[in-house]
Amino acid sequence: MRKTRVRVMTAVACALLGTALTSGSATASTPAPMGVHTTASKLTGHGPTLEAVTLRAEPTTRSAALGVVPKGSKVLIYEGAVHGMYRACGKRGNLWLHVQPRVGAMGWVARTCVKTNAWPS
Repeated sequence: MRKTRVRVMTAVACALLGTALTSGSATASTPAPMGVHTTASKLTGHGPTLEAVTLRAEPTTRSAALGVVPKGSKVLIYEGAVHGMYRACGKRGNLWLHVQPRVGAMGWVARTCVKTNAWPS
C-alpha cells in the first residue's frame, strides 16, 4: 500500500512539474513560451501560404526569423498557439501555426497567412 501511494504521489508531482515518467526515469517536457496556449503536437492539417511569410522560432513577432516561406508553398500544420496580437497578410490575429514547409525546418507562422480549414481564424 505504501509503495503504491509513493508512486501515485510521484506521478502527481511529475505531472504538476511538467515531466513524464518513462522507464523509471523522469524527462522534462519542452515548455511553451509564457502566455502561450498550445495543443498536442501531431499533424492536424495542411495548406498553401497566401503570401510570402516569415517562419519564426517561437509564436511571436519578436521571435528570431528562421527564413521566409514563399507564397503558395504547401505547409504541414502540427499545432496552433494563441499568443499576442499581430497584423499579417492584411488581417489581425493572435493564432500561430507550428508548420513544416515541404522543404526546410519547422517553425511558426501567422495563421492569417495560411489557407486551411483545419484551424479557423
